[in-house]
Amino acid sequence: MPDLTAANPGALILSIFIASIPGVVVALLSQYLQQRREDQSNRRIYLSARGLLAAEVSSNRAALETFWRAINALDSAAHTDVKEHLTAMAENGLLGYPLPHWSLARWQRLEAVTFPGFTAAELTAVEQINRGLEGIVDLYTQLITLTPEERERMKSGSANRFWPSYYADNRDLTFTRLTQTVNQVLDAPQPIEK
Repeated sequence: MPDLTAANPGALILSIFIASIPGVVVALLSQYLQQRREDQSNRRIYLSARGLLAAEVSSNRAALETFWRAINALDSAAHTDVKEHLTAMAENGLLGYPLPHWSLARWQRLEAVTFPGFTAAELTAVEQINRGLEGIVDLYTQLITLTPEERERMKSGSANRFWPSYYADNRDLTFTRLTQTVNQVLDAPQPIEK
C-alpha cells in the first residue's frame, strides 16, 4: 500500500486534524460540565448564604420587637408623654430589663465568595439594620446605667419616692433617640428575600 502522507503533506495535516477532533470535543464537553458543576455549587452556596443571613436578620428583628413591646408594656397606662411614659416604665422595672442578645455572626463571618449572591442594596440594607442594632445596645445601656449620684438619690428616703420622675427627666432625650432607632430597624423592609 503506498504511503500517501509522504507524497501529500496536506493529507497528513488533515488526518491529524480529523484525529484530534474527538479529543477537542471531549475537552470542550469536559470543560462545559466542570463549569456547570461549579455554577451549581456556587448557586447552592449563594442560596444558603442568603437564607442564613435573611434568617439572622428576621430573628434579630423579632427579638427586638418582642423586647420593645415588653418594656413599653411596663407603662400599663400607656402614657403618651415621653417623661410620664418613662417614669412609669422606671417604676415598673425598666432598669432590670435586659436587652435580648442578637446574633451578628452570620453577617460578620460572611465569606467574600458569597458576595455575588447579594445585590449591593441588600448588603447595604443589612449593614444599616445591624448598625441600628448596635446603636440600640449603646442607647439602651445609656438609658439604664445609673451614675453613682443617681444611685445615692435612689436610696435616699423621700427622694426615693420621686426617683422615677427624676430619672425620666434625665433620660427622656436618650429614650426618644432609642425609640427612633428601634422604629428605623423595625420599619425597614426585609432586606433579603429568601
